[in-house]
Amino acid sequence: MKIVRTALIAAMITLAAPATATTKQECAASYEQTQSLRKEGKLAAAQEAALVCSRKDCPRVVRGDCAEWLAEIEKSLPTVVLVARDEKGEETADVRVFEGDALVRERLDGKAMPMDPGEHTLRFEREGAAPVTRKVIVHEGDKLVRIEASFVKETKAADETPGEKRGRVPVLPLVIGGIGVVGLGVAGTIGLLGLSQKSDLEDSCAPRCAPGAVDPVRTKLLVADITAGASLALLGTAAVLWLTADSSDEKKSAMPRVEFAPTIGGGFLSLRGAF
Repeated sequence: MKIVRTALIAAMITLAAPATATTKQECAASYEQTQSLRKEGKLAAAQEAALVCSRKDCPRVVRGDCAEWLAEIEKSLPTVVLVARDEKGEETADVRVFEGDALVRERLDGKAMPMDPGEHTLRFEREGAAPVTRKVIVHEGDKLVRIEASFVKETKAADETPGEKRGRVPVLPLVIGGIGVVGLGVAGTIGLLGLSQKSDLEDSCAPRCAPGAVDPVRTKLLVADITAGASLALLGTAAVLWLTADSSDEKKSAMPRVEFAPTIGGGFLSLRGAF
């Protein structure tokens, strides 16, 4: 029935007076375009076509249908407001907006603009700045949807200057080196005590000293040797870390760590990490 109605209306317009033939043809074309564009979801173009065929110089029957359609289109046609912020984060109007190769806005004015429902990719361009792309989905019936683009550059933590890096004292090598120095002091003390007791035994009972008197001396000398060896290893590790110290977080996470495990009569030092 709609097709028959449209054909009848087109025929009526064609039979109109020749003086207004051009206007009548525009009315007929706009009348048909309004319907087809609505079906395709091109509501912005359908609105423009409905505005033409709803003019007072179009036939009354055409005017009536187009006015009704125009009201329906305006209700469902989404509108958006384009906003942009400059490098300082302040709102600016000196921005051009494109959708594909089509220029949408030569300059922003804060006014709402119609946009067909569906997915859109908008490109905001500003002189002296890299383009900003925004992908949005506009829904039928949405009004005053704010689409904002920011030209503010992401701030990154300022890199330290070489002088600052050289001026930073690495803590871990100092700690490990300090433990190594203390260990050497402990090893020296225990070793001296062991040697002193050994000398006493040599003067008093050697070579027939009782095991109860010899064992403590051997233990002290053995502990002194082990502690000295571990301390030297720690000092060597501290030297390597000092020479290769890096302030980056990744290398910090891989740096060795000292662990102490208590044992009967003493303790055990271990060094863990990635080299």
